[in-house]
Amino acid sequence: MGRVITILKLGGSVITDKNKPFTVRRDAIRRLVVEIKDAMAKNPGLRLIVGNGGGSFPHMPAEEGKLKDGIVADWQYEFLAKTQLAAKKLNMVLQEEFLAQGIPSFSLQPSSLGITIEDRVAKIATAQIEELLKSRVIPLVYGDVFIDTKKGCSIVSTETLILELAKEMKIDRVIVGTNVDGVLGRKEKAVKEVTPSNISKLDKFMGGSGSTDVTGGMKHKVETMMVVARFVPEVRIVNALKPGYINRTLLGEPLGTRIVYND
Repeated sequence: MGRVITILKLGGSVITDKNKPFTVRRDAIRRLVVEIKDAMAKNPGLRLIVGNGGGSFPHMPAEEGKLKDGIVADWQYEFLAKTQLAAKKLNMVLQEEFLAQGIPSFSLQPSSLGITIEDRVAKIATAQIEELLKSRVIPLVYGDVFIDTKKGCSIVSTETLILELAKEMKIDRVIVGTNVDGVLGRKEKAVKEVTPSNISKLDKFMGGSGSTDVTGGMKHKVETMMVVARFVPEVRIVNALKPGYINRTLLGEPLGTRIVYND
């Protein structure tokens, strides 16, 4: 197999208990890292960027500090710091597990790679990521709170970060690992593909997150991934809670729901 640059997102609902503040699912993280390790061993051409959702870590202080609407009062700066720290702590747990499994990784704080203007990422720096990929070191990124030139701060989801990376780099695949089998349609059964022609029909089945989530839940994921599919030929949403699914998807099996930009 040739070199394949893949962005893998591990959802916050997979690696944390989103209903219990600051609660990590260590067994799930360990299993997923082992699956990643196996896929990398079987495909030497695989180059991975791993991003994680915030789950029960940064969403709580971000909600309490009302950061979604930006900074309007000085008391919010405490929660700006708490949100940034919480996001960083969860990413550190992930990095510790990569280290324990003997996989070299390097954590990059996304808010240090760019700035936002009224919630829009102006530009994201990718030089460090591209250098790490050359050495087969896994860049670790995550949803973060950015400094915003108009609002003071802006919550940037992992999906939005993936979109910005897809605009700036040549990405071959994006895999979004969630706690469901893909994009669910009638009778809560995952659909094979989401396209411009059927997304409106699926809209009523896609609510927000069932727990505290300042980034918008499944609806935001699908809408953002539809834009990502403009730049990336293979975009999938897969159930990362099912053992082996991330490994199999990394190795090319078409599991979950594919997001297609053109019908």
